[in-house]
Amino acid sequence: MALLETAQDIYGSKSTALYLMDKGMVQYLAGRYTDSIQSLSAAEALTEDLYTRRIRSEVEAFLTSDNALPYEGEEFEKVLLNVFLAIDYVHLGQWNDALVEARKVDHKLTVLADRNQKRMTYTRDALARYLSGILYEATGDLSNAFVAYRLALEAFEDYRKNYSTAVPDLVRQDLLRVSEALGLNQEHQEYQQSFPGLTWQSEAASMSDGELVFVTHAGRAPIKRDLFVDVPFSPAALAVVLATKRYDRYDTYNHRAAESILYGLTGRVMRLAVPQFVPRRSMIAHTEAVILSGTARYTARAALMEDITAIAIKDLDDRLLRTTVKAVARAAWKFALAEAVRVGVRSSIKDKEAGAVAGALAGAVAHMIAVGSEEADKRSWATLPDRIFVGRLKVPPGTYDVELRHIGTYGGVVATQVLKGITITERGKHFVSTRVLQ
Repeated sequence: MALLETAQDIYGSKSTALYLMDKGMVQYLAGRYTDSIQSLSAAEALTEDLYTRRIRSEVEAFLTSDNALPYEGEEFEKVLLNVFLAIDYVHLGQWNDALVEARKVDHKLTVLADRNQKRMTYTRDALARYLSGILYEATGDLSNAFVAYRLALEAFEDYRKNYSTAVPDLVRQDLLRVSEALGLNQEHQEYQQSFPGLTWQSEAASMSDGELVFVTHAGRAPIKRDLFVDVPFSPAALAVVLATKRYDRYDTYNHRAAESILYGLTGRVMRLAVPQFVPRRSMIAHTEAVILSGTARYTARAALMEDITAIAIKDLDDRLLRTTVKAVARAAWKFALAEAVRVGVRSSIKDKEAGAVAGALAGAVAHMIAVGSEEADKRSWATLPDRIFVGRLKVPPGTYDVELRHIGTYGGVVATQVLKGITITERGKHFVSTRVLQ
């Protein structure tokens, strides 16, 4: 945490919101939930303020790159601010405040969809819906919990189509349990027919039990990289571009500098830069919670609730056309300006031969700067996890040691964590959150 605070200057004045996002996430993972709420709330307020006053910065960004814009966050990042604020409040036992943040998600997604002329795929957040269902249950409001679980099921259907995220059985079991508890016979029968063979436990069967809700944040969110598109305007320029692309290389500083020089000398290459998310996938397939109490053994498996990597990639793809059009316009302006420098210097010197040489040199330098300065905005909330899992385990009231087993894609245990002295009260809910970087 101290390291992050000392690194604030590295973020720069244009990335204050990003700094607050990262700071809030680190505080959350450190269990400093009140501090995390302050940081994430400040980030949320700043992102909204930045949206309303960015016209001047847009002009500067058009002349250079999007890095000149104050970072206001990706659309999905703005929504996840409220999701993590809700979880912060949950850990503090402030259920109503947590519900307020969960409800904000739907409103924010509606506003963002309108701003983007309804071209967003990410229009519902299943994790926020499901979390609100748990919160309503915690406050004894089963009717609203049922509505939240039903909406979560609809959101997960969208997730299945858009992000290949399976609809968790956990949501189906909750719908069966709560619809029976509320006496909604027709809805209960419909769910029984829709979910054949699914085992579930009635509300009456565990009335005196408490519940452990365990949340796993697995892996690391994707990071952005430049995707360069080099457009040649002559056969010689095409040959130079093909020569630089002959071998697969990492996008190193030296490589980019060499290309800038070569393309500048050619003077007939225009470079575009658009951001591209690169996944950093977690090895975790699911988490199992195990509690041993005497001869009794209680266990439950967490379900995947939020694939942040899939959401991030799709969200960026939704804006690819707009991003590319903007990059083309900016690159064309830089190319035209470099040509104007070449022509201007050449025409300003009376000696035609000397003017041609001076113009060629000035134009080459201008083209080098145009190519070298082209860079996508690669800022992102990189301290987010790759995926978020949520599990629920009913146990009798008591104090337990909880073993969390993080299972890999091929079935083996990748990591194990033991949480000591977790107290579960009668009909109460106890939330625990863990982070696994594998």
